[in-house]
Amino acid sequence: MRVMSLPMNKDNLFTSGISLSPQDLILYEHTLKDLIQEFLPFESYSLYFPKPAKGQFRAKLEARYNAEEAQLMLPLRLRGRDLCYFIARGVELEAPEALPPYLEALAACSLEKILLYKGSITDQLTGMATRDYFMSKLNKELDLIQNCMMPTTGGCKDPGIPTFSGSVGVVVLDLDHFQRINDRYGYGLGDSIIADLSASIKEMVAESVICARIFDDKFAFLIPDGRPKACAKLAEELRALVEKFQVEDPVTTDVLKISVSAGYANYPQSLSGPHFKRSADEQARILMRKAAKAVATAKDFGRNCVFAYSEILQKGAKVLEVLPLQRLALSIGQSVDAREGARFLVWSPDYQSGTQAHLTEDERISGTYPTMYKAEVVIIEVQEEIAFAEILHLSDPAWPVTEGDRLTLLNEKDSFFDAQAGPEANVSPQRDMITGLYSYKEFIGRYSRMRQNLDKFSVAVLRLAANPAEQGGNFQKLTDAQVQKVASRAETFFDKSCMGGRYSLNSLIYFFPDGESDAVMENVLRLVRECSDDFEIELAAGVASFPFLNYRRSEILENCRKGLDHSLMLEKPMVAQFDSVSLNISADRYYVDGDIYGAIEEFRLALLADSDNILARNSLGICYAQVGKPEQARKQFEEVLSITPKNIMALYNLGWTCQMLGSMDKAREAYEKCLELEPENVFSLVRLGVLSEQDKGLDEAEQYYLKAAKLKGGDALSMRHLARISYSRGDMDKAREYLHQALNANHNDAAAMNMLARIYLESGEDPQVAEVLARQSAALKPAKEQFWMTLAKALEVQEKFEEAEQVRSRF
Repeated sequence: MRVMSLPMNKDNLFTSGISLSPQDLILYEHTLKDLIQEFLPFESYSLYFPKPAKGQFRAKLEARYNAEEAQLMLPLRLRGRDLCYFIARGVELEAPEALPPYLEALAACSLEKILLYKGSITDQLTGMATRDYFMSKLNKELDLIQNCMMPTTGGCKDPGIPTFSGSVGVVVLDLDHFQRINDRYGYGLGDSIIADLSASIKEMVAESVICARIFDDKFAFLIPDGRPKACAKLAEELRALVEKFQVEDPVTTDVLKISVSAGYANYPQSLSGPHFKRSADEQARILMRKAAKAVATAKDFGRNCVFAYSEILQKGAKVLEVLPLQRLALSIGQSVDAREGARFLVWSPDYQSGTQAHLTEDERISGTYPTMYKAEVVIIEVQEEIAFAEILHLSDPAWPVTEGDRLTLLNEKDSFFDAQAGPEANVSPQRDMITGLYSYKEFIGRYSRMRQNLDKFSVAVLRLAANPAEQGGNFQKLTDAQVQKVASRAETFFDKSCMGGRYSLNSLIYFFPDGESDAVMENVLRLVRECSDDFEIELAAGVASFPFLNYRRSEILENCRKGLDHSLMLEKPMVAQFDSVSLNISADRYYVDGDIYGAIEEFRLALLADSDNILARNSLGICYAQVGKPEQARKQFEEVLSITPKNIMALYNLGWTCQMLGSMDKAREAYEKCLELEPENVFSLVRLGVLSEQDKGLDEAEQYYLKAAKLKGGDALSMRHLARISYSRGDMDKAREYLHQALNANHNDAAAMNMLARIYLESGEDPQVAEVLARQSAALKPAKEQFWMTLAKALEVQEKFEEAEQVRSRF
């Protein structure tokens, strides 16, 4: 049998409409270098983008070999289009006349490999990234910033070092009712709308934002250093852009308008404790799911709006079903961090409005009432996607809660229920049928009254550490059985004056009037151990007492909840008393959420509770430095070192603070002590390099940077500094090489982009490439005036004087 082989047209391998731009060559420069080095050995290299002569087209690029300098200028040409020169140095060609055409062909093959890769990560219809590529970039971003996230870890939060920001934002867009357009007008028109809309979106967003089409009519955007405000701004701009977008059906001449629902989530703000133990890949998926949850909430609120994940719990919940015994099923669960004990106000969307007033034509005042609340409810059970709540207070029995009513998260201090608690003498107190303890509503009412006249008391909350739902069977039946055993055992040795209540489906709460905190802790610890040993029931418990610092009686229950959060981070037995460490954990949450001043207040309280809390003191110093109080920061770090002289974190932070204050000798001394304790401390090496550039010369600085570059993570920190040294020496080729490596390690290094843009301008190369780099660096760091000035210069070189003037007017 004869087998015939058909010739293959390699053009079929390439996706139409996708090509390589000069920016792509810069992005994939490291890969390109490796591919060319496979067939052309060289010592160093650079990319050169010739600037076309004024009023002329760019001349065809031709290979040039200089035997004396051992330099080859190799044209990079893809599918008949010249891109730039690859300048290879230290090249010896045995046949300089014959070899260059073959080398050009091999270089073209290298470009085709890169083009194939770009095609594999690019959506053919929109030109945006694919979902797989988007997730890989998000995964990498999270992996890079995990060590820079918290002030109380060994991570670096030094804004003077080009590291990763510790924050990233994800925005997801979902076109509203777009399937109706496909069904009525055909998928061809639908694809055309998607393509045109994507082009408008790509033109609007900054270069640093990664745009992806993750489903038919769904898009995602990755925002480096994406704080909530930046994500909200981009999401709203995208929503407004889509709202203005119109298209006419060529067949029916119908004018079609579309809208979009947008949601966003931020890392690390949108993740909670257990999530941070997951891998970067899993965290990326969780973050995307939370952004998608925000989109679903936006659609539920009427579409064509923007919702943040953090807003779902605050104002995005609704009543799914009204149940017997004054209970409700809600649309929030563990997936949005709902917790037992959280309180909400219920209101009807039919009667929602703000307080408005205006004058009519005859000068009479006309207005509308503000939103009227129906009830206050408290969550008593939380499952993955839903929660169950109990009604604490009805504004008007004739106006009941109904399915579809909305909820707004309520602070306990603003509770209607506490202010209107009934008299203590209750003819028929409400008790939980399973445990015999007071119901949540009854317990809170009695607790609110009894605590007022007590000089001291304690509160304890106990929660089932394991989820009975994971054990199979009937969730509520298993939970009730375990809670009943815990309540029965507690009754055997808790004091008779102790008052207990069913805090939620899987937790109990106890009030100890006049209870000494140590004695209460001892009893709670005993209960947790006995339940584990006798019933195999694992409990987590938080205890808080009054008086403690300057906390009011009404704040002790919230302290108890913080103590419970603290206990969930401990090994067995998981029992924690609200103390300095609990405040430290609470402060860390403020810090992660971007509330530096809230974190400062919590860290200060932690130190009032325990002046030897080194983590709190070090973190407080970092917070002071970040809000522009370096002198106060230095005092905190010096205090830490007086307690633990070999604390590397405090030593480094002290050096950083002294450098901010201009005390360079003390800064150098602190960094050198860090290296004595930890010779491979990358950040100290980089900092010493910076100091050496200022007073001891470039050679010594270079040695520090080279040492740092050899260490794990050091390349991302040191390459830009090495480039600056090469630039100072006038070695532009070496500077370029270092800058390319810096961008390969950290693709969002704005300073490296800006320096590379300046080099392209100073060497007289294509100013369009410099403009792209300068524009991207300015978008990443809009507060840097120098970056905008570089952009203005790149525009002026291209004779875009009006646009350049607009850029300069920013400062």
